[in-house]
Formats: sequence, C-alpha cells, structure tokens
Amino acid sequence: MPHAFLLRCLVAATMVLMLATPIKAQGLSLGMPPDPEAAQISVVTDKGLTKTKYLPTAALRNARRALLAGERLDDATLRALADRRDGNAAWRLVKRLRAQNAAPSDIAHYAAVAAGQGRIHALDTMIDAMARLDPDTEPPARLRQLVGVLYAHAWAGNSLALDAVIAFNGEGRLLGPLSDATRARILKQAARLDGRVELRLALDILAQDAPDAGDLARVRGYLDRAGQSKTLAVQTTAQNVIALLETRSTGVSATTD
Repeated sequence: MPHAFLLRCLVAATMVLMLATPIKAQGLSLGMPPDPEAAQISVVTDKGLTKTKYLPTAALRNARRALLAGERLDDATLRALADRRDGNAAWRLVKRLRAQNAAPSDIAHYAAVAAGQGRIHALDTMIDAMARLDPDTEPPARLRQLVGVLYAHAWAGNSLALDAVIAFNGEGRLLGPLSDATRARILKQAARLDGRVELRLALDILAQDAPDAGDLARVRGYLDRAGQSKTLAVQTTAQNVIALLETRSTGVSATTD
C-alpha cells in the first residue's frame, strides 16, 4: 500500500475531526482536546524542596521567604531556587522563560520540576516544549526527568500525557521507537477513553513511511475498536479510514486479478 495513499488517509481522517470538534492549540491532539477531566489528573513524582531551612545559604533562604510572601525575585535568584527543586520558583521561572522565548530545553526542564510536584497546569507547558526538543542534543539527564514526569501522568490516566507518549514515541522521535511494553501500557489506559487512543495509534502508524503487514493488522484492530466509540468524532473518523483502506485494498486486488 503506497505511502502517498496512507498519508491521504491520514489527512482525510484529520479533516473529519477538525470539522467535527474544536482544535486544541497543542499540536499533539487529533483535532480534538483530550478528555478534560482526565487531563487534570495529577501525579507527584518529586516532593521537591519542602522546607526553607534545607537551602544551603542564608541568601537563598531569605529569597525563598520573600517568594512565599509574594515578592518578585530576579531571574537568577528564581533559577537558583528552581535548581534546588523549589516548584513554586520553577513555575514562576517558566512563565518568564516563555515570555522571553527561551530555549525549549530550559522551559521543559523547569516545567517538569513544577509538574512533578503536582502543579498540573505546568504539564501542558512541559509537553509543548518537549515537542520542540532535538532528540540528538537534549541532555540525557533532562530527558530522563521529562520521561519520568510524563510517563507517571500517562499511566495514572492523564489524557494529555497519554497523547504525548504516543506522539513522542517512534522512529526518529524524541523518545525513540515504541516498545511492546509501552504499547501495552498505552492500551491499558485506552480502555477508559472510548476509542480515542486507539484512533490516535492507528493514524500514527499510517503516517509512517513504510508500515509493514503487522503494523497494518494493528491499524485495523485499533480502527475496529475506535469505530465502536460512543464519541461521534472518533467513531466517524475510524469508520471513514476503514472505508478508505478497504476501498484501496479492493482496488489493489482487482488490479492484481
């Protein structure tokens, strides 16, 4: 099945979703926002700095007290506190870094500090910055931290994080090829999201350069499940892609005969 046709399937499916549902300005969703309730699921992966007395210098201790009192700190002081796992300082720093169009690596890193301490509003920012990272140059330590925060949220059922896990796993992508273990964990969570994840997995495979027979068999299984969704946009898109694939398959068979 030619790659060009698979891409046409993907474009057609995405257009159906765009017409049926709002577009989330994230770049990772299928033209529809993640389940809003599931997107608020929060996980603490790092308690961070819990007491001011644990800071190593009087200057930093005074700075944290000022921060907690609502005072404005300079960027360097905020970064020094964030580097010592102060989640409040990390989130305030992230907002400044975004305004400054800073490097995605810094934004993702400090957003992960905040999100990992339960600040769910930082997760979207972290994922958005991750989408702009270069897998060849991102420091391994930072990438491990991002993976820890992202996967913890995804496996807890956060729909936004789950979308990102699918988006970032693949040949040449930030997190590399999708492993069988990761795929199994994704599908375990998918049961709670009414076909949306299966549809995402199917379209993700169809976007590949050369999906093999095993890949296409998985696509059909995913689409069959998504086609039974109670969510109209998911159901309609899955059924349209199935029809496109079957039309192509019938055409190829007729030509061969």
